Amino acid sequence: MSSTTEPTPTLWGDAEGRRRDILASAERALDESGYAGLTMRAIAAGAGVSPGTVYQYFEGKEDVFVALMSRRLDELRATLDEMDRDIGVAELLRRILPQLTGLWRRFGRSTPQWEAKVLAGGRRSKGVVTTAAVYLRTVGALAAALRDTAAARGQTLRDDPALPHWVWDSLIGVADDLLHTGAQQNRVSPEQLVRFATEAIERGILTS
Repeated sequence: MSSTTEPTPTLWGDAEGRRRDILASAERALDESGYAGLTMRAIAAGAGVSPGTVYQYFEGKEDVFVALMSRRLDELRATLDEMDRDIGVAELLRRILPQLTGLWRRFGRSTPQWEAKVLAGGRRSKGVVTTAAVYLRTVGALAAALRDTAAARGQTLRDDPALPHWVWDSLIGVADDLLHTGAQQNRVSPEQLVRFATEAIERGILTS
């Protein structure tokens, strides 16, 4: 007898529940098969609905991808907004790194393929605009968290608009190394890498 429990079917008329089912199916498809496997047919099958039903909620797989990425970025922003400001900059970075690593694992390799498809529709494509806005909100939350956390210890961040974007990109680099075990190949434990990287980022962005 299989131990797998089938999900409870969403009741007819529960539009929000149906949308959640579709996104959950899409996330599974993305995890299992990457962006190439994120087809409307596969999403529909996983959600237990027809492809036509999926199209009632999303224009296409690019639109689904935007919704998935936006949701994860919003979750990270909520984490940053709720983070204790007394823990220090390096510790703040360490605490959000697992969440950011999960985001990069799920979307990192697929993003270039998504961008190529969406950008073909024009620079003001809905998908590009939506994701850019959510990303900027998340980076804004990171900037505020870094500023407030530094201030709680009497420290000051460098005054440069590029700072939070550089921190984001630096953390993505660490996440990528963790996912591909690059540090372990060089006989550095993941814990050593994370500690060194977050402390180096902290030193690089503080003026005092």
